[in-house]
Amino acid sequence: MSNTATPDELREALASDTPSAKTKRDLIESALYHFGHEGYAGTSTRSIAQTAKTNIASIAYHFDGKAGLKRACINFVAMAIGDVLSVILNRKLTDIEHLSPAEARAKILEMIDRMITFTQTNKRAELVIGFMLKEVLHSPDEIDTLYHMLFEPLMDRVTALFSRATGQPVTSDELKLAIFAMIGQLLYIRLARPLVLKRMGWQAVGPDELAQIKAILTRSINALLDDLSKGPDHA
Repeated sequence: MSNTATPDELREALASDTPSAKTKRDLIESALYHFGHEGYAGTSTRSIAQTAKTNIASIAYHFDGKAGLKRACINFVAMAIGDVLSVILNRKLTDIEHLSPAEARAKILEMIDRMITFTQTNKRAELVIGFMLKEVLHSPDEIDTLYHMLFEPLMDRVTALFSRATGQPVTSDELKLAIFAMIGQLLYIRLARPLVLKRMGWQAVGPDELAQIKAILTRSINALLDDLSKGPDHA
């Protein structure tokens, strides 16, 4: 598999039930785990291979080495997040600009629902988030790569949705920061899961707990949208 494979090409390469595809999936998930816990520099190819239950040579064979495997991990992150938020990414900006405020709000809430489900119930979410926090966000080059690959088109669309839902211009700094505040709520309640479970007296996040999380975050996002709809002078 080429080191320059796009997220779509990576998705295709990992989709089959062949031994080769399984090895690639296992190596990427193992690398995400180790890079997310120990960092790229502190992770050995031996530890990645051992966790993936394969031989070290398979890293060179499939990814041209450790650096190529890390690039595949970045593409995997873009693929995973892109799949969750395809409801937004697959829309043209011109389509979003023609939505009514109610339609735009509905799309935002649909996006939030999908994000909560992914972060709270998908086993890959912990790997993706850990890798992002430990490795990607400390590398300007990798931030730049992932930003242009995924976050710029995504944030352009989310900003357009917030603009349509609230009436504020897409250039508004308040609007942009409000979107980060929304994302922060979603991530914190996942990153602080041990504290959340302890405080709530939950053993795990099952269907009932997930419904409660969705209800309170949806309420919070609706309140944020209502406040932004009052205009910048309201605050």
